[in-house]
Amino acid sequence: MHNLPKLGAAMTLALALANANASPAFLIDPNSNGGALTNGGQTFRATAINGISSHRISYSGNPLLAAGAGATYVSKGYVTFDSFSDNGMPVSAGRSRANLDYGLYGTFQTTFHCNSLLGHGVGCQITNFDFDMYADPGADNIYHAATLAADGWVDTFGQQYKLAHSSHAVRHGLGGLNELGGAFVNLNFGWTLTDEGKAYFIDPVPFYSAAFSASNNTSLGILCDTANCADARIVAISSISGIQDFNGIPEPGALCLFGLGLMALRASPRLTLRKGLSRQASPN
Repeated sequence: MHNLPKLGAAMTLALALANANASPAFLIDPNSNGGALTNGGQTFRATAINGISSHRISYSGNPLLAAGAGATYVSKGYVTFDSFSDNGMPVSAGRSRANLDYGLYGTFQTTFHCNSLLGHGVGCQITNFDFDMYADPGADNIYHAATLAADGWVDTFGQQYKLAHSSHAVRHGLGGLNELGGAFVNLNFGWTLTDEGKAYFIDPVPFYSAAFSASNNTSLGILCDTANCADARIVAISSISGIQDFNGIPEPGALCLFGLGLMALRASPRLTLRKGLSRQASPN
């Protein structure tokens, strides 16, 4: 019986941690914003958005490269979000109406620093990320894949609804060309919803304060300005598939439970000691 306070505190702490690390599920109302995107969708639950990106990576001309200070690159392009998933299971387009009645896409610019010029097996740290996410009523935009001569860009038609943005809010980011000839990007960044975005992403409130994006492709989606992408100064990613989910700091309630759990753990030895002393002082 002496262990009951510890057990209760441990259970409280476990519940708090489980709540703080819950699956990043969210709800979307595609009929939001006065039906500007669609009137035929249904509110749905998802845990991730899937998409395809294209961007051009160009060497910024770091004068310290010869001194061994590494190389800085800038990447510009777009991502088209073509579907949603819920714990790995697809959400039907008939429910979300994405890519039927409206499109979802983002434009971005990334700065990253590598230990050397880009090549297979060279990894880089992402130091800056500017991102804007939009909804395209009618899904009639035209997307132009990146080439060695031009960044990936979007031809827009009609009014575009800005849903979210991020500016210089990189929490952690890695990218580069892998040894098998493909490209990869893993990026955790802070982001903010606009009023239109809050009407679309309806739960949780407030919405997750950060997004995590992971992308990868094969060598078929890469062009470099050098043979075998050795010491490349320009790299065009014509197509790279990825997934984006959301996360953020624990809810205040979870933090409160976490604090109570720690207090209970700290208090439990004293409670056990006091009970033991009481028993010793009691007559048999």
